[in-house]
Amino acid sequence: MAAPHATSTDLDAPPPLGLSGADPASSDHGSEGSGAQDAQSCHCLEFDSWWNEGRNRRFVYIRYNIVEGAFQMAIDEDSNLYHVPVVYGAKTGEAVTVWDLHVGAELDILGRITTLQRCSQTTAQWNKYWADRLIATRNRLLEELRKYELKKVEPWLTFQKPSPHSGSADLRLLMGQVAALGSQLAEYRPRLAAQLGLPKEMYEIEVMPKQVGGKTDNADEVGNDSAAASKS
Repeated sequence: MAAPHATSTDLDAPPPLGLSGADPASSDHGSEGSGAQDAQSCHCLEFDSWWNEGRNRRFVYIRYNIVEGAFQMAIDEDSNLYHVPVVYGAKTGEAVTVWDLHVGAELDILGRITTLQRCSQTTAQWNKYWADRLIATRNRLLEELRKYELKKVEPWLTFQKPSPHSGSADLRLLMGQVAALGSQLAEYRPRLAAQLGLPKEMYEIEVMPKQVGGKTDNADEVGNDSAAASKS
């Protein structure tokens, strides 16, 4: 697959987070309530990454606009932001969207495999907010299923990779787990399963870029795609 070309825009981008020497996600300012509010009002996800070219380390700042579904990046101390038409998952080869982005995610950006290493504090709060909601729903679904099924659930449905880094929850995996467990519970308690589905806001956020671009999508496909992507 040929790598898309990035185009530059004169936007005075902030330097890559790693160049400042501080990790914005490592500090914990404000109360838990204010963190949730910041997460819900987040408009851009910001990440740090880097790679080595010989003896030189190249830093890259990556920003994803949630509303537009657009990626921008800056390399080293370049003051320009470069528009990247599409970014692919390194493992799936599919275009990534908002719920695929987290610290530790491996992306194919312009043909280079890059791991997201760190994120801004607001991005970490966004990640934690949605992870907490999804984990709570997943655990409730597991609790309900135990009332009807004695067999063990498939390992991937409870898998959660431990990580000490802020913003590292794999939201796409959690969405897939919730969707799959909900389908199982629907065989016994369809109404309860419907109540314990993915948050409606997550559907709306994922399809937002298509709606902004004048396109529409079936929100139900978001959960189905998450389950398929997570299980693969």
